[in-house]
Amino acid sequence: MRSIILSVIFNLAVTTLVAAQQQPNHIDPAVVSPDIYTVLLDNEHVRVLVYRILPGEKEAWHTHPPKVAYIISGGTLRITEEDGDSFVVEEDSDNVTWMNAVGRHFGENIGTTPIRIVLVEIRSLADAPFEEIVKRD
Repeated sequence: MRSIILSVIFNLAVTTLVAAQQQPNHIDPAVVSPDIYTVLLDNEHVRVLVYRILPGEKEAWHTHPPKVAYIISGGTLRITEEDGDSFVVEEDSDNVTWMNAVGRHFGENIGTTPIRIVLVEIRSLADAPFEEIVKRD
């Protein structure tokens, strides 16, 4: 019996260690670039942020969990990755995208217009309880 318990504890420890090694160190964009990211809602299931970056502005290094992005006002961003590679992205207004977790990077608005994006970071949905529908006025 003791060997079974030790085996279970060992397997849990190894699984936890492997999972921890696969998860990058999260750098919260709302903490490192508070003038660009505003948190609107934060709970155990999602976090909703508004991303607003003016022409010429640059963010600090950060990461993202899986998320949905709704582009309110588009523009041109240069994204620089941790290895120094960069690429240009044209964000089109009224576009919605899904992105898996994104590693360490920063963005810079290299266009001539302010960019506004609503980000919905996914934390937990599979175990979300059903709730009573509440009528909103």
